[in-house]
Amino acid sequence: SRQRMVWNFDARGFGRTLKERREALGYSTRTVARLAGVSQSYVVALEGSRSSRDAAGPSPTIDVLVRLASAFGVEPAALLNPSLRSAGPHVLVVVEDDGSSMFDVTNSFVAEVDAVDTWVSAGRRKVTSASVGHIELRANASVAYDPDEVASAVQRGLLALAPTIEDRRVGLVFSEDPEVLLGATSSVLAIEHEWSEMVSQASWSAGAHPAWNLCVYEIDVLKRMPDPLAASLELIRCHETVWTTSGTTLHRNRAASLRLLQHMRPPRTRADHWREICIKQLDRISTN
Repeated sequence: SRQRMVWNFDARGFGRTLKERREALGYSTRTVARLAGVSQSYVVALEGSRSSRDAAGPSPTIDVLVRLASAFGVEPAALLNPSLRSAGPHVLVVVEDDGSSMFDVTNSFVAEVDAVDTWVSAGRRKVTSASVGHIELRANASVAYDPDEVASAVQRGLLALAPTIEDRRVGLVFSEDPEVLLGATSSVLAIEHEWSEMVSQASWSAGAHPAWNLCVYEIDVLKRMPDPLAASLELIRCHETVWTTSGTTLHRNRAASLRLLQHMRPPRTRADHWREICIKQLDRISTN
């Protein structure tokens, strides 16, 4: 079966479509506003999103979308569909061994499910030679691991690769040095909550299709974090799915999440008791 796609509304794309439709009919923003029963300033705001990279403008309600379509004499889908963007899953990949086979194993599974045309790596480490480009997320070690700075780096990096990745299905592999993951754990975890949106928006800006978004962590590094269990649970929460790799074996979904948590068993805690705790934690996550 194919991967589950995540759909997003692109306000910038909608603004471009709206302006193109209006100009093709020779309408002014005032005319469109009158025909659709909205204010002229609202039409201007909707169109204004098309040229703004810093902030998206308003998103129309279904009612407004239908009225705008009626004003142009088209089906609502003619305005909506060009503004929909799909993105592949945000995957947590936990490496249980030396990682030498990690990319081959994950890429083999990806190829069977929904193949990638081009891979790009990001972070301090390049986990595969198959990538067509690499994005450094910080200019130097003295720069804080800040979400805005990281988002800007991803945007700049993918735009620079636009001639290579345009109209292609892009897979991005995030992998940081242990010193970064251990020295800025809370910042990295905070960024993970926004990472999928960062990558998707930057990919669309570069004219590419974000197909897969893999975030790679080594189990030994996770176990050295200030609170390994809390960090692992947080990573499970902010990723769409979890994979673990060991040699040529790939575990996925709940089985992978359970393997990850079982690695965090405290000393002198019985394995069966810890497994019960892990299952309860996963059940709690799945119901939230």
